[in-house]
Amino acid sequence: MISKTDDNPRSGEAASELPPALADRIGFLLGRAHLAHLKIAGPRLAELGLSGKGMGALGILVTEGPRSQQQLGRRQGIDRTTTVAVIDDLERTGLVERRRDPADRRAYALHATAKGRRTLTRATEATERAEEQFLAPLSAGEQQQLKSLLGRLLA
Repeated sequence: MISKTDDNPRSGEAASELPPALADRIGFLLGRAHLAHLKIAGPRLAELGLSGKGMGALGILVTEGPRSQQQLGRRQGIDRTTTVAVIDDLERTGLVERRRDPADRRAYALHATAKGRRTLTRATEATERAEEQFLAPLSAGEQQQLKSLLGRLLA
């Protein structure tokens, strides 16, 4: 979960101890939880040459099919600049390719490559293991409840 030491070894405070002034703030808690999960999942994805956003983009293309860069960014909920960087990385590593959109010859559609599909399978397995590790302090029922509640907040 959260490391017992923070980035400043001289602070004398454990990173897992929540500041009382913030311990009841949802934004702070979600942010800290996100960072703790990234600390586990990030290195596993990096071994595959992916970031979390890269995996998300690849997952959308594999499961939902080809789409424009703009559509992908909107679907993923990330800004245009970030979308460009993510797609450029995926294209450079051969996981995604741009093809002319047959419905609009002026536009391009992004397609996951065979290598991208294989990489997504491996990334999914790696992130499932990271999620299991991160959520280990919770019972199976609590894990499902957490996912359900977060899904409702985002709906």
